[in-house]
Formats: sequence, C-alpha cells, structure tokens
Amino acid sequence: MVAWDERIETYRVRLPQEVHPSGPALRFDTDSNTWRIAEQQNTRNPTQPLIDRQITHTDDSAVQTRLPAPVNQSSSQPAPMTAYVDTRHYVWNEAVSNYHGYTVMHRKRGLGSDAGPELHYAFKDDNGAFVVVEPSTSRIDQPADLLPGWTDHHLWDLYGLHGADIILFRTEADRIGKRPLWARIREQRQQKRYLDEELRRWQNWGLERERSNHPQDLQNTTGSEPARDHAITPQSDTPTSLTHSPPPHTTDVSTVTDDIPPYGHQSYYTWDHAQTNYHGYVEMQRKPGLNDTHGPRIQVAFHDGVALTIVSPVRYSANNRVLRPYWRDIDIWNLYRIEGEDIVRFRREVAINGVQPSWVKLREYTSLREQWIDYLRLWTNPDSPLKSQEQVMARFQPYNLSIEQLGRLVKEISPSGQFNKMIGDEMPTWVKSHQARTLVVTRFEQFGPYLTEIRDEMIRLRNQGGGKSLLQATLTPPFFRQLLRRSGFKPNKHNYLYRDDIPAVFKVDERTPFDLARAGALLPQPLSAEGSTSAIAVSAMFSLKTAMGFAHPANTVLPSSSTQTKDPLTHSRRIMFCYLIDTRDVEVVPGPDNRIYNATRVNPKPVDDKTLFPSMKMEGHVSMQPTGFTSRRIWLVNSTMTRAATVDDLYTQARGRVTDTNQTHDVAIESRTQAGVLNRDEYEALIDDVATAGKRVMELPPGKDIFSTDITFPIETITLPETPSA
Repeated sequence: MVAWDERIETYRVRLPQEVHPSGPALRFDTDSNTWRIAEQQNTRNPTQPLIDRQITHTDDSAVQTRLPAPVNQSSSQPAPMTAYVDTRHYVWNEAVSNYHGYTVMHRKRGLGSDAGPELHYAFKDDNGAFVVVEPSTSRIDQPADLLPGWTDHHLWDLYGLHGADIILFRTEADRIGKRPLWARIREQRQQKRYLDEELRRWQNWGLERERSNHPQDLQNTTGSEPARDHAITPQSDTPTSLTHSPPPHTTDVSTVTDDIPPYGHQSYYTWDHAQTNYHGYVEMQRKPGLNDTHGPRIQVAFHDGVALTIVSPVRYSANNRVLRPYWRDIDIWNLYRIEGEDIVRFRREVAINGVQPSWVKLREYTSLREQWIDYLRLWTNPDSPLKSQEQVMARFQPYNLSIEQLGRLVKEISPSGQFNKMIGDEMPTWVKSHQARTLVVTRFEQFGPYLTEIRDEMIRLRNQGGGKSLLQATLTPPFFRQLLRRSGFKPNKHNYLYRDDIPAVFKVDERTPFDLARAGALLPQPLSAEGSTSAIAVSAMFSLKTAMGFAHPANTVLPSSSTQTKDPLTHSRRIMFCYLIDTRDVEVVPGPDNRIYNATRVNPKPVDDKTLFPSMKMEGHVSMQPTGFTSRRIWLVNSTMTRAATVDDLYTQARGRVTDTNQTHDVAIESRTQAGVLNRDEYEALIDDVATAGKRVMELPPGKDIFSTDITFPIETITLPETPSA
C-alpha cells in the first residue's frame, strides 16, 4: 500500500496494519503507471533526538559524529520494510567478496536514475534475493574496531540492522558489554541454532575482551597461538611453492552438534577468492577474536565456483617434484575430489602409465556433459597448459555431440592426449560424419538423444533460479534453437519463450479461498503494463518456499510485476494466502528459462519495449484470459507446505459446518480475517477436514523444497448417485 508521509514529505510503502508508513520512499513512474522505489535516502524519523558518539573514520582520526538515538528502547523493534534490488538494472561480480559480506552492485551503463541509484550495497536473503542495505563503514574489507568478530552481515542477518544502526549497536555493546536492549533478534532467526550461535559469539567476545584487559593472562591461548598475532608469509605463485598445512587437532565429536559449527568450520574464517597460488589453493585466515578452540589459524581450500571446500594441501619440494606440472592440484581435485598425498600418488602413476589409475573415481556431477567436458579438458592436455572449460566447449561445439558420443570420445583418448590414430587436434572420422548430418536440422529423430538432457538441464537451472546452459555452449546455434522447439519451447507474440507443460505454479493473493470459490474462478488482476504473455500476464513463482515467504505476515513486498488488489475490504487484512495453480495446458513464460535460453530477447531490452518481464529469479508469468481460471484449478497450500486442497472443497466443507450464530462458518472465518485477525489456522484446519472427509487433497513431502515440476495431481473422482432399485 502507498501513503503520504508528512514527516519526510514523500510517498512511502505502508503495511496494512500501520498508521504511518515505514517503507522505502516511492515515486510514480508515468511511463509504466506504477510506483517505483525512489533514490535511496534517509527515512529516519526527523524528530528523533540526537546523541553524540565518538567513532573512528577511515583516516583513523576521531571525529565527533551525531548519531540518531534508538526510539523506545524498551520495546521490540519493528520489522523494517525490505527493499530488493531490481537485478535487471545492475551488474556485480559474484567472485569478489569482502570481510563484511556486502555485494556491491553497479547500475548498468546507459540506464538513468529512474532505474535506481548508481550504486547499491546489498545482502542476500534466504531466498537468494538481494536486499538493499546501507553500509556502516567505508572499510567493508576490514574488521570493525568494535566487536571485530561480528561482520555487518552477521548483525543484519540476526538483528536486521544496517547503516548507522550497526555503528550504534557496536558502540553501545562495547560500552555496556552486552547486546543493547533495543536490538531484537529477527523473527526468522528465533530458532535454537541461531540463538546458540548468538550466545557463543557473545561468550567468545567476552573472553577476548577480558584477555585484552589482562594481556599477561595467557590461559586462553595455546602453544600454537601466542598472545600476539603471527605474520603470515605469502605463498609463491610457482608450482614448487609450499602451502600451509593446518596443525593437527583431534575434534571431540561428542561436543559437536548441528546447531554450533564444528572445529575448523568456514564460518570462523575470512579469505579472498582472488588470492590463490599456482595450484589454486585459497588461504583462509581465522577471524580476529577467535582462538584455537575454533580451528587452526590458517587453512587452505579449493573454490569450485560456488563454495569453498577445505582440503589437505600438497607440499612440493626438490624431493617431491611436480609430475605432470601443467596439471594444477585444483584441476585434479575438480575431476576426482582427491587431495593431499592422493594427488601425489595420482601424479606418479599417471607419469608412469599415462592413463587414469584404477583406484580413482570421477566425482558426481549434476550434468554428465560437464563431467565429460572436464575429463577432455584434463586428459587432452597432458603436456601443455590446460585450456579453460569455455575453450574446450568451443572446440567441440561445431560437432553437436550428444552425451553418449562425448563418452565414446573420452574412451578414444591416447596417452599423448590425441585421439587414437589421429594427429594433433584432428577428430575421429565418425565425429566429422555426425557433424555433417547435423547441418540439416529438419529431421526430428536426430534430436531424440538430447531431449532428456535438455529437460533435466531446464528443470535444474529453473529450480536454482538461473545458471549456465552447457548444452547451449556445446551445440551450434541453429541446432540448439531447433532443439528448444523440439523440447517444447514456443515463442509467443512478444518473442518470449513459453511452455504449456508446466504442471503448476505458486501465487500469493489477498483474496480468501471463499472469495475464489464463490466467484467460481481466479480472476486476473492485470499488471500495470502489458506483460510477457499472449493474454493477461499474472505473476507467479516456481518455488513453493519462495512463494510462501511472500505470504508471511511480515513480508508484504511482492514480486515487482505483481499488483495491488482493488478489494476495499482488504485494507485491514493481515494474512495472505499461498495458492497452487494448475497450469497444465496453459501458457507460462518462465523468467529463468528466458534469461538462459532467450538472452538476446531479455537483455538488452529495446527502448520502445514497454512489456513487463518476470524480474525475480523464481518468477514467471501465467497467461490468463479475462474470465480467469476455474476455481477447480486453485488449491490452498497450508503454511507447513505439506498439504493442499481445492478452494471449492474448502468452501463446501465450511458451508456444511453448523454454527451457533446466524452466520455460516465461511462468513464467520472471513469476517475475522477482514477484521485483521491472524486466523490462518482456521483455513488450514479446513484442509485437514477435507482430507478426513475423504475428498481430494494433495500431500506434499515435509521438509523438502517443492518446485513446479514436482507437482502431481490426485485423480479427480466423480461419485454418481445410486440408481433406485426397481
């Protein structure tokens, strides 16, 4: 909801239960006829008193800075309105990290201020979306002077703080020796594992603080950790460089729980992805304020492009030479997941025999195509610098090889790196023959070997919200475009790719199940501008968990392409409903699929193109006629995401219940909802009643992330009336 804030003289987002708006400032975009988040500005209440605090700036000079005092410190802090970054307008480097965990995002070239400020600092939430935050300091790559063991991301994730509030938190915590009363743990973190982590951090900080006050007391240090910091010797970038090895330590497994990170856990360390030695090792240094009870001072790890894996390094020396020197340790680890002395043994046996040792096994890949590409990358370059994965894919792309053919090619590699009886980079005859056949893309049967693979890749990338298509990178563009069509993708009138075989999507809506059942349909609430579908575009999610997050009472920021309801009775409602929509045989434009397989249509977007495109990574547009979807297609999902029932059956079940008043049960429940009562449990109880009555319900596996393609619908049975006997 949008309301005018007289205190800062601008329009802002207002929650339904708020008297005064507290969300980000908005501006009205006349081109799209929608409200957009305005340039970042300080929306703090200007009537708050100010207090003086001494803080240290980046030039290490103490200056007098006026910080806003917390309001009503005895009460719990309200949940702030979350502002998300529109990732269509920004670029960032995933490989770059900093100490405090900020993602620095820059506005794309050619875009004006209406797309957003030139620079955003952001943190990722549990769903992988970027949340706009204000950094507390310009030294984002250095520990803070106060509470150095806590990064800004820790404070944001646990308490919802950012910007000046973090500075105030650190200052007061350092002064009083504990968490300020006005800082409250977020509702999403009111779980044992997070509470234990908070307690452990405060205890460790107390110990470090006590030790700093008594520098002669070394009882909390060990022989491997003197009271002063060690200087770390940088590693050489040559193949013969030595790598630090973590000191031996025996972990008491009886004290390790799922709630507290174990000894040596990555959360105790800081590192720089860009700083690696020749063999790809990343040096991890223990965070300031921690000691040997948390892990060794230095560990090393490999980065697989997504996460770090701590490994045992290899010490190369004059007596332990690097055999096959062009193969880095990380290249061997990437294919076989071996480390330490196993890598030394692997190198020795390969140097002697020229083939893969029998005792090693290829690691498990999510894509068999990627496995064969990595294998070809390593074994076709035994005596020359390894090519990148992109270069290897470009080499084999002209031949349009299937997974089975890549596997056959792998078996024909000779110890010298060439294919059997071939010279240099020459390909076998059967590969060239296959290439010639794929130049003609009109034969349907030739796409058969690829259909299962592209379906698996499509679902995997969509469910993770994006990624890189290896099929697209290893097939020629004409062949791949035809494969997309053969696999079920079709272009609509906007030239976006859509599918009509996606079983279901998930949508959050303010309308109650009874509203939909009485109308007999889910009527579309059109977007403010034309959407990406052939008919009326309705925003929905492919992840049930993501959609349910928007149905949470504290989260009213819906996907950017959704609209406000026009129902005048919803102004006081405090709950939203998560619906599963049956989209079989319906046009659905998946945002992730188009960003991957139809990138030239999505970005850059033509200047005169005013159509809205799904902006969130799990979002898609459903094409809906003005008459909407019949209510038999709409299912209400309970908040535990374990059961769903159609809105028609819920309505029938409620109407059949006897009440003590003149109101029917459905009207009574709905009246409480419209009055602002959090009575979601009453609707969910009806789902269980429908199941007890033997009617059709959908059972979902508990504790599992449910996606659109996981949905299978129970068979709808029709009971015919009994024929009276003659």
